[in-house]
Amino acid sequence: MILPFIRTYKKTFILFFLFIATLLYFLYKYNNILNEKTLDIFVQNQVQIAQNELENQKNQALSLALMFSKNQDIINNLEKNNHIELKKELLKLLNIIKTYTKNSIDIQIHTKDLEVFTRSWEDVDFGLKLDSFREGLVKVRNSNEPYVSTELGKRFNIKAIAPIYNHNNLFIGSIEVIVDFNPLINRLKGLGIDSMILLEKDYLNIATYHSDNPKLGDYLILQSSFSKNLLDILIKNPNFLKNDSFYYEIDDRIFTQIPLGEFENKSVGILLISFDKNFNSFQYLPKYDYFGDINIKEDKKDLKEFNKKEIIIRW
Repeated sequence: MILPFIRTYKKTFILFFLFIATLLYFLYKYNNILNEKTLDIFVQNQVQIAQNELENQKNQALSLALMFSKNQDIINNLEKNNHIELKKELLKLLNIIKTYTKNSIDIQIHTKDLEVFTRSWEDVDFGLKLDSFREGLVKVRNSNEPYVSTELGKRFNIKAIAPIYNHNNLFIGSIEVIVDFNPLINRLKGLGIDSMILLEKDYLNIATYHSDNPKLGDYLILQSSFSKNLLDILIKNPNFLKNDSFYYEIDDRIFTQIPLGEFENKSVGILLISFDKNFNSFQYLPKYDYFGDINIKEDKKDLKEFNKKEIIIRW
């Protein structure tokens, strides 16, 4: 009687053990799936934060371009073909911006034929036609609407362009506010995100300003300062620069990239970001919002009325 009971007990114990082992296995797999999904969501959120910060930088540049396009001194000097006085006005405006915001920007004025009229940072290339490689300028001329993007030119950076009209509501040219990526890099650093702006080497024939920049694989590093630790990791792991995976992991770090800029429908660069995958290690700066998107679609017939409603700031 005892022997059959022992056999039955052993079978029951074995079945119970197998049940517990199977349950633990599926719990382990389920927990891994949950962790992967949680990490995927976290990475998506970090990417969205970086994209939002980029959009904030672009919106700030576009706001300045729109404001400057209504400046009467700029309009009058462009219409009178007065390069010297126009540049004086630009430098005066930029000096005020730098004094009160510590931000450094550049401004370029173009003629209605998309030629260089004047630049705030140099006195070269007057009359240079830009329509062959500056897609944003062509869009503004053809649509008569402002446009902002991360755009390729002699430099790769944020470019915000607004059309300029004279008092007869005739298109006489455009103004371009140019912002480099350093404010974006610094802002992301404050959010716990290391980043690097990379430009495809294939576009050096256009972006000649960056010809001496340090190289990383098939890219050029654009910003003047970056994390050496981040650079060392990318040198050892060149696959992180490829777009074969949504993100890559090494130790406790996540690496992913965001496409930047387009030329002939191809991405010309990337914003590579890296951050700790420990959710509790982040310090977020206070959130700030823009009150809606900038969307200028007024009928030209109503432009005078539109101008009346503007607050015109003169210095």
